[in-house]
Amino acid sequence: MKIRCEACNAEHDVAVSGPTLLKDALPKGWRPRRIDGRVYILCDVCGNLRQFVGGLSPYLRDRLGLVGAQFEIETPEYTDIPDDWFEQCRGVPMRRCKPQEPS
Repeated sequence: MKIRCEACNAEHDVAVSGPTLLKDALPKGWRPRRIDGRVYILCDVCGNLRQFVGGLSPYLRDRLGLVGAQFEIETPEYTDIPDDWFEQCRGVPMRRCKPQEPS
């Protein structure tokens, strides 16, 4: 069976041998996302948490053909954020390197 991202049309083959939940059948990183009451199947790039920060991204709005300024979207899972992300960014939100050990 093939699964296609509804935004970028990327396809992925999925082998399902019996009844299963959609979230368990999707490839790693792919997610069903509810936007304005409709569920979209999105790949790891289009369904990424970054596409939903501060509202729906202009890229997804365009690719999904959504019109308007306000959209009701599900809250993306906090499990998408690595455990150490908050520790790395605490105090300096845009810091990208590890803190240095005091000498």
